[in-house]
Amino acid sequence: MRTEVIDALNTLAITGYSVARELPYDETGAALYLKNPKKIYVDREDVEITPLYTTLNAADISNETTTVRAYYSIDAKNIPANYDTVIASLRTMKRDIVRAGANSREAFVTTSYEGDLLVVQLEYRLTRIT
Repeated sequence: MRTEVIDALNTLAITGYSVARELPYDETGAALYLKNPKKIYVDREDVEITPLYTTLNAADISNETTTVRAYYSIDAKNIPANYDTVIASLRTMKRDIVRAGANSREAFVTTSYEGDLLVVQLEYRLTRIT
């Protein structure tokens, strides 16, 4: 799903931001999104399978939730004028992520401060029944 998130990000018209193909951390564990503000980095996907039912023939019906996180930072002292528009676009992008069989799509945005930077973390969760 990481590739699908990157593809969906690349289709958005968000002025002043770019999308990286690299993971958000370098080999030492340093966050690249702190070194390169206004560049969106997408992490690897996490998959969680939650059993719902076991049928008589021992087949399991489960919820498979795939989560992908993306990160970027901006100067906290000079928030871009289009900040609210960008956040709204990133939230609604959840419907543009192509994932076969997804019956639930969620997007969460959290922010934190790292020195003079405002760090934005996006979390996309898509769930399907398997």
